[in-house]
This record gives sequence, structure tokens and C-alpha cells, in this order.
Amino acid sequence: MFSFASRRCRVFSLVLLVAIGPAFAGCAKQEFQNMRQPTHPVQGQVMLDGKPVANATIVFKPVDAAKFKWREQPQAKSDAEGRFTVFTYEANDGAPAGEYRVGIAVLGGGDDEGGDQVRRDASAAKLPARYADASTSGLTTTVEAKPNTLPTFELTGR
Repeated sequence: MFSFASRRCRVFSLVLLVAIGPAFAGCAKQEFQNMRQPTHPVQGQVMLDGKPVANATIVFKPVDAAKFKWREQPQAKSDAEGRFTVFTYEANDGAPAGEYRVGIAVLGGGDDEGGDQVRRDASAAKLPARYADASTSGLTTTVEAKPNTLPTFELTGR
């Protein structure tokens, strides 16, 4: 059996946890906010042999990853006209200033909900595999500490 004192102790502990729990959560969120790199708007376009690439995933890999505390990986998804807006922490927030290697792939398709398969149907652009890996794509860009409109990524099917 539990004594009245132990029950009162459990109730007090529960009340204390409910009272200070949100404060700890707020501190964690604030700490995350303090560690975020400042971001700058980034927009661009992807073309393959002169035609827009729809539904492409564009990934920015920092050349100097040491400056990123959270291993940030700015990315974007292109629309039907191949245009994209980059995000790092939240929708359309841009990317931290710096130099990047860029990987571009059209992902999804099949029954793979994870989106890890390269789409092979007729409606998707057929990007050469070299573009999917930022280390082999040959694509680079620089994000400056201001709004950025990147030069078009002109890909070739050859």
C-alpha cells in the first residue's frame, strides 16, 4: 500500500513536471534557433537540353561543411517550369551563405513511398546519373548574404 505522503510526493512531482516541462522545451527550441545559420533567399531553374525539368530534387552540399553546426543541407523541388526555391530549416527560407556542390535528381515513382527510386516513366525527365550526386555532377553555386537568383542549371542528356 502507498502512504498518503508518497501519494502526495507523486502528485507534487507530476505537477512540477507539468509546470517546468514546457520551459525546458522552450529552452531547447531557443537553443536550436541560436545555432541556426542565417539564411538568404535562393531561387533558380533547372533545364535539360533546353527544356524545364519538373519534380527535380535539388540538393546543396556545402563545400566547407565545418561551418555548419547542424549539417544543414539546403534543398528544393522544381515545379513544372523547372523553377525552384531553396529551403534549409523551413519552407522558402533560403540557404546559408557559402559555396556549394549541387546534386539534381528526379526522385519517386513506383510504389516506393520513400521516394528513393529514380523515376523511369515517360512523364519524367531522364537525367544522367552523374547529376544526382553532388560530388560527381560538376555543378556548383555560391549563395551570397543577400537575395540570390542563381544562373540556370543547364543539364545535358549526353
